[in-house]
Amino acid sequence: MSRLFVVTGAPGSGKSTVVPELLRLSAGGLVVMDMDELLDDGKLLGITIADSAAAAHWPAYNLLWLRITELVRRSGVPVLLLGPLTPSELPEGRWLHLDCPDAVRRTRLAARGWSEAQVEDALDDAVELRTLVPRSVHGAGTPEDSAREILTWVKE
Repeated sequence: MSRLFVVTGAPGSGKSTVVPELLRLSAGGLVVMDMDELLDDGKLLGITIADSAAAAHWPAYNLLWLRITELVRRSGVPVLLLGPLTPSELPEGRWLHLDCPDAVRRTRLAARGWSEAQVEDALDDAVELRTLVPRSVHGAGTPEDSAREILTWVKE
């Protein structure tokens, strides 16, 4: 089975924004998936997933993504999965952390209309991910720059 590469990051790090550049630059040699792509306004099959109140559903959602990646990887094509995961939540694959400065994250999340409490939670998540996944790419530049760094890591 082909490799699974996981790029994690707290909200506002640029995971969804970098996907089009990853697709363009990888030229089809890699399947790129963003965990948010299955969600419809934060929900999957009517169940809210993208909210901390749904934490009880997250293990099943993570397992669903693992199964999806296995279906693709068994064809021999490597998969790059982007999502707000920790290695303990999806203990498979090679891990990279997409990070950005807290001020950049704060600005991005405020532009989405996030409350100060939600922004603080995202900043706390970023601190945790910095300790859990020490290898990182800094997503404060352009999406193309971040995608190039991620693809360099995939090719190592």
